[in-house]
Amino acid sequence: MKTIRILLILIALTAFGCAKGPENSNRAANSNVNVNADANSANSNLEELRMLINVPYETEDLAWKKEDGSEKIVAVLRFAPEDADKVASESGPAKGKVSLSPESWYPSELTAQSETSGDSGLDGTVYDPKLFVLAPYTQGRLVRIDGTNYFLLELS
Repeated sequence: MKTIRILLILIALTAFGCAKGPENSNRAANSNVNVNADANSANSNLEELRMLINVPYETEDLAWKKEDGSEKIVAVLRFAPEDADKVASESGPAKGKVSLSPESWYPSELTAQSETSGDSGLDGTVYDPKLFVLAPYTQGRLVRIDGTNYFLLELS
């Protein structure tokens, strides 16, 4: 009787695992196709980015690229308001102001903001990117876009 119960449990677990397996593998295959469909499009996979750099908090929006032919990562990350404030405070004192030209792959909220500002740029405050650094990506800058919870991160 005990052997039959164990066999039933194993069969149930195997059936459950098989039912989940193909669905997950198909989803992964489909997401890889979508990511690679357009070489100019940005990646939005947080787990993939975390394999390259440190991301200290969960993001609400993410677009990033690893530039071909170079060891440079450019990411636009939006955090929850409280996490955005933590990122700014934990990144040390501000290192000045900068104006950025938005790229076509930036989140639509940022490109719209740059269009309404009149100068087609995004103003921001520069911080040390130390929270995000993970070898070999040890140099760069972190810019908080003024009036938002978005950060532009450039690491090489």
